[in-house]
Amino acid sequence: MGTRDLEHIRFTTEHFNDLQGLRFGAPVGLITLGCAGPPIVRLVSLLGALLLMIGARRYYRSNFGAVEHQPADLAALSIYSPGGPIPRLAVFQPTTPFVRQFLVTVTLMLAVFTYFQAVPPNIEVIGDAALGQHPRIIREPAPVFSPPWINGYPNGGSVRSPSMLRAVFAQTTYVIYGSYFLGLWLWRRRRLSQTHDLALAVLLLSLAALGTSLAYLARQDGGFASRIDLVVPALVYPGVALLLCGSALVLAGLLDHWQLVRALGRP
Repeated sequence: MGTRDLEHIRFTTEHFNDLQGLRFGAPVGLITLGCAGPPIVRLVSLLGALLLMIGARRYYRSNFGAVEHQPADLAALSIYSPGGPIPRLAVFQPTTPFVRQFLVTVTLMLAVFTYFQAVPPNIEVIGDAALGQHPRIIREPAPVFSPPWINGYPNGGSVRSPSMLRAVFAQTTYVIYGSYFLGLWLWRRRRLSQTHDLALAVLLLSLAALGTSLAYLARQDGGFASRIDLVVPALVYPGVALLLCGSALVLAGLLDHWQLVRALGRP
């Protein structure tokens, strides 16, 4: 067994719990996919995700065992330790590294996204996703102002059309899920085996950036160049965004599961 194989096994053991893709990534992806459909589809996807999580937990534990972090022995610590007395250390629960990485990444991405959202002019989306209509994007000829004391402006303020707010929701979904994959890739030390997380992060964040630039890319008739026109529905329809993000989570979960089985051997 070579050094590379030992390093791969060590990495798999260190990330044994979060590499259980059938237990985490795939179920959350199913829930996300269900959010794009009617209420009955949401209920079915939620039940299916819960069953998959329960079954996958038993599968991983019975076939691969469990990796548990042993708590530190605090009995030997002195009351004069720089860390403080034992009760204070026992109560303190530090945030996991991935949560910190994700919070930093998503905060930075949302800050940049919010800034660029304020720069382009307002747009209006002509089309209905439920009817399968291909959207057209036009600039609003004049800003729409809200009545007084609406949206936090005492004297009224410029508001966006409902169709644009739906488009912003779709693009925000890409930012959040893209930040998740980017944080996951950084937390897993940017290993070559985790390139799929980086690829999904670049894809989703690129869709968010492209959606933010629609006002500048649209022609006068609301159309786009042929290459951009193919992805416009994904940029302005929240349902399509949820389908793409849910599919990305399911794919990442399956790839994580494959890596775990490949490293530890088939049961």
